[in-house]
Amino acid sequence: MRLENKVALITGGAGGIGRATAILFAAEGAKVVVVDVNDEGVQETVRLVRDQGGTAMHCLADVSKSEACAGMVQTAEQTFGRLDVLFNNAGIMHDEDRDAVETDEDIWDLTMAV
Repeated sequence: MRLENKVALITGGAGGIGRATAILFAAEGAKVVVVDVNDEGVQETVRLVRDQGGTAMHCLADVSKSEACAGMVQTAEQTFGRLDVLFNNAGIMHDEDRDAVETDEDIWDLTMAV
């Protein structure tokens, strides 16, 4: 087990690549902290990890907010005693995203904040 006794925090963990990573990291022995703004999705990821015998917890956080980022790291450290791996997977594709020329600045700002 390549990640045995490691603690991994995965943002964007409610589905897709984040969910698959949480499941794989747990299968490799990591304790995983699954972070997302989607409560239902993040809880489903945690359930899937636990159903396969892994250790996981959920953390609701908006990674575009620095206080939320500090809080999710603190949660991981308080729960598991440390943080070894951080997978910054969260990202968005806003409905108003266009190409590099036509996308409004406020949409770029929101996308980059995540």
